[in-house]
Amino acid sequence: MSGNSLKGLNPSQLEAVTHGEGPLLVLAGPGSGKTRVIAHRIAYLINDLSVPPGNILAVTFTNKAAAEMKKRARDLAGDLASGIWIGTFHSICLRILKIEADFLEGHTKDFVVYDQDDQLGLLKSCLKELDYGESLFSPKGVLSEFDAAENREGASFRDDFYGRRLSELYDFYKKELVKRNAMTFNDLLLLANRLLSENQGVCVRYQDRFSQVLVDEYQDTNVSQYRFAKTLSQRHRNLFVVGDDSQSIYGWRGADINNILNFEKDFPGARVVKLERNYRSTLNILGIANSVIRKNPGRKEKTLWTDNPEGERALVFKALDNADEARFVAERISGLVGTEDFKWSDVAVFYRANFQSRVIEEGLRAAKIPYRIVSGVGFYQRAEIKDVIAYLRLVQNPRDDVSFLRIVNVPPRKIGGVTLRKLREASQAGGFALFEAAEYCQEHDLLPAQALGALSRFLEIIKGLGSAAESQPVARVIKALLERVAYLDYLGEDLQRAENVRELLSAAEGWSEITLSDFLDLVLLATDEDRGDSGEEKVSLMTIHAAKGLEFPAVFVVGVNEDLLPHRRPAETLGGLEEERRLFYVAVTRAKRLLYLSYASLRTASGGTYHTRRSAFLDDLSPEHVVYESRKKKLSGRDSDLPSEEKTYELEDVGLNLRPGQKVTHPTFGPGIVKKIDGKGDKMVATVDFFGSGVKKILASFFAD
Repeated sequence: MSGNSLKGLNPSQLEAVTHGEGPLLVLAGPGSGKTRVIAHRIAYLINDLSVPPGNILAVTFTNKAAAEMKKRARDLAGDLASGIWIGTFHSICLRILKIEADFLEGHTKDFVVYDQDDQLGLLKSCLKELDYGESLFSPKGVLSEFDAAENREGASFRDDFYGRRLSELYDFYKKELVKRNAMTFNDLLLLANRLLSENQGVCVRYQDRFSQVLVDEYQDTNVSQYRFAKTLSQRHRNLFVVGDDSQSIYGWRGADINNILNFEKDFPGARVVKLERNYRSTLNILGIANSVIRKNPGRKEKTLWTDNPEGERALVFKALDNADEARFVAERISGLVGTEDFKWSDVAVFYRANFQSRVIEEGLRAAKIPYRIVSGVGFYQRAEIKDVIAYLRLVQNPRDDVSFLRIVNVPPRKIGGVTLRKLREASQAGGFALFEAAEYCQEHDLLPAQALGALSRFLEIIKGLGSAAESQPVARVIKALLERVAYLDYLGEDLQRAENVRELLSAAEGWSEITLSDFLDLVLLATDEDRGDSGEEKVSLMTIHAAKGLEFPAVFVVGVNEDLLPHRRPAETLGGLEEERRLFYVAVTRAKRLLYLSYASLRTASGGTYHTRRSAFLDDLSPEHVVYESRKKKLSGRDSDLPSEEKTYELEDVGLNLRPGQKVTHPTFGPGIVKKIDGKGDKMVATVDFFGSGVKKILASFFAD
């Protein structure tokens, strides 16, 4: 097998794979084969250096990437690769916390992990308990504050009225999590780091074990992830990280680009290997990518190159408005699939923000182009799936109040608000969970007969499933659950939701020997990405963030306007404009053969119509790699000296010489008459009565553009 470890590598990849002792940063540009390098590095360690697989830790950010890494490593190193610890930061931390559960304060090994919906449910309960109004303390806003604080690993808040109340709420919220034997995703990292820092025996055990630590997408690490990787690699100092500072686009969720920029400073003696050869894109696309990213100050210098053909130059299209932009996208896609060797699934449309998809969808539907939205509602976030999972979580952990409240009346059991209030009161008075409160009320006959009967039947179902889970595979437990609560009957004629539940059962059947606890661990770490490509012949629509790690033969990037890309709010923060430029760079480098960049002169949003400017990023493009196109606009005008005669002018010829009574034509609103002109210069606004759309106020400069 040793020959496979180095087979097919280019010189830079070979240098990285065969690196000896000490820390190494592999600076890997897009399309340069970074996953290949990691897989071959693992195979090289096992086959050529005889490193025991159990001493290798490889960490990445998605389960999909981890699965791909496992597959490639197994292809190169055989069954030995199955002994490697490969997974996401969250899954590795979860594994350690489960193993070392005896050292956790307040949690047992059956702890559950709350997703965002669960956290919001608990937080609302905490707000109510503390009598904090949701008008001032928005649950989603509070969770964002908590996440930001935890990503700094300080959980500290500003010293003012709001900050002090947040601090009190945070402490109460954390105690409530422990009471429910629950954690958040942030807790997995925070508690793993705390365990390693406070328990020397545990820390030394894992430092001894992992003589080789590999981290993918290092530019996306936050403070906690950086600390975790640094701690585990401290003894052997064999930290092998792969990343690209030019693709660091997650600062808004805590990623710290300084982790990769300061790698050599943080790990003295570290080497750097650059992967600059691109295997994905044409020469013209790479020329655009290089011209864009070189404008960012302080980055690690590298220049992408390729042996691929020059290819077509990128097309920059100036649309009249966002509806016209959507028509352009639909027309070009139809042309590609209709006359060239492209399939629907070869094409992707990227946008900066989700709200932009609506008008694109309308354009594609009008052209009868099949499409799918990537990163919509995830499979495990669907209501029916969350119901079934909540049952299973309560079976595993009866202290899970969030799951109890979700399914105590699903399907309806006539357990009303009065009953639930009494359960909460009993829970608070006795200091125990709602499930235990229900048992207490049952034992002491504290509820009306009807409510008590319904509650008793519910408790019996959960306890019965708990007994089954001790000896039966999880698929059989799920089948029993669906039968005992008649859940599919409850879904009635909703065939899609029923099919989703059957899909969950099918997933469980694929793990014949798995325990309920292990199955729930898999589910809680699963994302939409883990479900793989749909295999459908459809155009893919997604945000640029969702496109990270993907590639398509033809890519459309829409809305390349100021205030959209770069987005206004991030661009106003420290380092925000640089991250927006990196985001544009990521979008451009997803394209293999064809790249289209479009912007609109006019945008309709939030009930208004606005004149917009093209993005300054377009000014950075090397002219030899780009061609420009625009839609010709026409304006009808009535000459006051010739009232019966109509003339049609190029808008460029008319300039801002609009006047009341003049006829105009708008690409979206159609023909209309100027009723009034207000303001001067760039701020001149025309009030236009459009025959089919009513009165609109439009910047007069639109008609001169």
